[in-house]
This record gives sequence, C-alpha cells and structure tokens, in this order.
Amino acid sequence: MRGFLWLSAACAFVLSLMVLLCSEAGAVFLSWGLERQSQPIRADQLRHAQAIVLLSGRIDRLDHAAHLHRQTGLPLLVTGKGGGDAYFPAESMTMEDILRKQHGLQPRWVEVEAVDTLENALFSACLLQPIGMRTIALVTDPVHMPRSRALFQSAGFDVLPAPAPDAPKFQHVLTLDSFIPTSDGMRAARSPAKEWAGRLLAPLEVALRRGECGARVAVH
Repeated sequence: MRGFLWLSAACAFVLSLMVLLCSEAGAVFLSWGLERQSQPIRADQLRHAQAIVLLSGRIDRLDHAAHLHRQTGLPLLVTGKGGGDAYFPAESMTMEDILRKQHGLQPRWVEVEAVDTLENALFSACLLQPIGMRTIALVTDPVHMPRSRALFQSAGFDVLPAPAPDAPKFQHVLTLDSFIPTSDGMRAARSPAKEWAGRLLAPLEVALRRGECGARVAVH
C-alpha cells in the first residue's frame, strides 16, 4: 500500500509539472504568479532611493521611468545593449534618444554593453556602488521584475520595484483544453518558466561573475 501511495504521488507530481510547464493554463499561472509579486509604486514611496535604473526594452518602461524622474529628480541610469536598431548599436542609446526628444530629459548614465539582465545588474553595480549609490528604483515589466530584483539584490543593491504599469499582461481564457499539455502550451510557458528559474538561481549567477564590468558607458 505504501508503495502504491508513493507511485500515485509521483505520477501526480509529474502530471502537475507537465500541466505547469507544457500547457496554456500553466503559462497563465506562472505569469500571474510573477506579476503579482510587485505593485505599482508612487513617487513619494521613492524618498529613500538614490537613482532610477531603467532596463532597456519597451517604450512603456521608458515612459514610466521618465515620469518617476520628473516626480523625484532622481538621476537615471539606462542599461542594456539588446539587439540595437538601424540607428544605434544599443537599445539604451535608442532610449536615451527618445528620452531627450520626447521627454526633454537626459539620463545621467547610459550603459551600452549589457546583453542580459545579469549583466544589467553587474554593470550597474560597477557604475553606482563606487559612488555610494546602493538603493535604487528598478524599472522593468511586472513579469520580469522578480528575476531582475533578485539579480540586482544579489549584486548588492537595495531594490525598490517600480514596474511599468502599462506593461502587457499574459491573458488567456481558460477552458478544459487549456490544461492539456501541447507544443503551443510549452512555448507559452517557456518564458515565465525561465523567469521563475532565473529568480531562484540569481544568487549563484551573480556569485559566479561578481565584479565583472562593462567597458563602455556614457556619463552626462
């Protein structure tokens, strides 16, 4: 009987894992669990912050960072090379250009070499911590915030999450078919599953590359 119970438990665990990682319902659950870990923040909640760190990417992030900068006067760091575009070799430079032209403001620092969130955290630490800045408002999407926050905390920052309020949410109308593992479900769950794994592994990732710094940064 005990062996049967262990076998049943193992089968239930495997089935649950398949639903979580290979179905549209699992993708919804994983994304919802990430999004609910950070809430929109008001400017008056950033009175202890020393800088705003904006991870390059969607324009919604940029607009939110610009709003927080205007409300608080905190210096702004834009970090991330990304894929670049036709005009600039780094996404952070593109965002700098948009900030100047559309918002009339200039970031204090523009980091142009970080290719992922781990390097965003490491290179930001190299820029800010030597000048005594350890408490930051971190701007990225809600679903990306838990992993980003974990990486920046592991890099030595006190992080105030400032998720972009207009970031797109993962939305799907759940039916019984949504719980069936499929290739589409696996693709949908891949990104949020990566975010969860990265959140758990953040201390190890930073420990393996601590002290690594990018070579190029524009300081204004």
